[in-house]
Amino acid sequence: MDVVARREVWRTLKQLKEQGLTIFLTTHYMAEAEALCDRVCIIRSGSKIAEGTIGEVIAASGQSNLEEAYLFFMGEEELL
Repeated sequence: MDVVARREVWRTLKQLKEQGLTIFLTTHYMAEAEALCDRVCIIRSGSKIAEGTIGEVIAASGQSNLEEAYLFFMGEEELL
């Protein structure tokens, strides 16, 4: 998506969230997950390997942010 479309989608998702609607969002962009999600679930090879709030997932990984936590749980430590 271009910048304008992404912002409009984010705005719509945030409005739906404020209305109490549960939304399942699939993304590889951790900044997007941090901005839009209350909870995250990281899946590798079809299995759940981490789940919780952003803070819980970061704490469980021992990393300093969600992107690094994602890389840790995906076994991509060499990219940290």
